[in-house]
Amino acid sequence: MSYIYEPEYRILVDCLKTCRLQTKMTQQELADMLGCSQTYVSKYEQCQKRLDIIEVRKICNCLGIDLIELISDFEERLRMGGNYNG
Repeated sequence: MSYIYEPEYRILVDCLKTCRLQTKMTQQELADMLGCSQTYVSKYEQCQKRLDIIEVRKICNCLGIDLIELISDFEERLRMGGNYNG
């Protein structure tokens, strides 16, 4: 699969996905909390849809994590050389 976004964006999305998996939340459960479809979650997790900061904040709220915590994880992964799991 080819990605249309830069590696840094893929790392950010991977941070969000990791948080979702750590909370044992399904894509459908997250989608229900966000008021959107499971396809929306799937598309952003596959880097087929670009999120803006407002959407990222809503996702963090649903996952019970602070936006600053997510950004700290993101920055740490960048310092480690871009630990992208996708």
